[in-house]
Amino acid sequence: MVSLFVVPGSASDVTITIENQQVRAKLALSLQQNMTQLATQTSTMNMASDDKLSSGFTDALMKTLPGAAPSNLTLNLVSKGTWLNISATMTVSGVSKRQGDILSANMTWKDFYVSSDLRAGNISYNTIGNQSLRPVAVFYTNASRFVGRANSTITGVNFLVNKTGVSGTTAEDYVGNFTLFDFRALNVPLEGWNRTYTLSNNTTTWRYTPPQLFDVSIGIERLNLTTTIFARYGYRAEITVQGIARAHGDTLLLDVGTGQKEWIMAGIVTLTVIFGIIAQLFFRAKRKKYVKVARW
Repeated sequence: MVSLFVVPGSASDVTITIENQQVRAKLALSLQQNMTQLATQTSTMNMASDDKLSSGFTDALMKTLPGAAPSNLTLNLVSKGTWLNISATMTVSGVSKRQGDILSANMTWKDFYVSSDLRAGNISYNTIGNQSLRPVAVFYTNASRFVGRANSTITGVNFLVNKTGVSGTTAEDYVGNFTLFDFRALNVPLEGWNRTYTLSNNTTTWRYTPPQLFDVSIGIERLNLTTTIFARYGYRAEITVQGIARAHGDTLLLDVGTGQKEWIMAGIVTLTVIFGIIAQLFFRAKRKKYVKVARW
């Protein structure tokens, strides 16, 4: 992501792992902005002691996939001035099942959306767009109406959403609708993600990076100074499972049977090493023979 200054922890990632039928999610999210000054704060929350956090995530998962539910949800928040970092971990139950030797996981829940106002101290960290950023956009929308008047210190205001010029009211609505725990951009079926299999650690991984999710900037022109304020947010996603897995739509399928495939893979690796050694020995023997002939 591009920023006008260095923001600590600027990378955002959604990481989901599946092992032994356990589905775990880790969210590392970062909002880049200089539109407002956030309180200096470090907070730790969990669903056992925070009812709004628990109900917000539970309702969001249920709406996306009935039966899906979070457990052991913990969240850490760090904010200071112009930056906000959120890290959260949880286990998602009710999404995987085993039938015979096949483990299937319904990953439809991955594009869940938490709409509730979640708070830590004085910070509304989920609906931060409406609570903290929108008032700034409203201020400059009002200021733009006075451009050209005798007493106005602002000579111009330009609003950009996704690098496209818009009106102040459009920018207000766009900023006001921004929510941190909004993963609807991950609604692309899993089989449409980039899939790779790594032989060395026997894992299948799917990766997907949505387009920039939130990008707004306001250029403010004064008599001898032009400044730009902005807010940007986005993330990339990764799903990893032990073994050779495939996807059908949003269903992940994994053979968890006798381990025959693992033995086959181990055999392939062993044979590859053996053939490599044989080839090397053959090459050395041939080279020695050539050297002897040349000396003769």
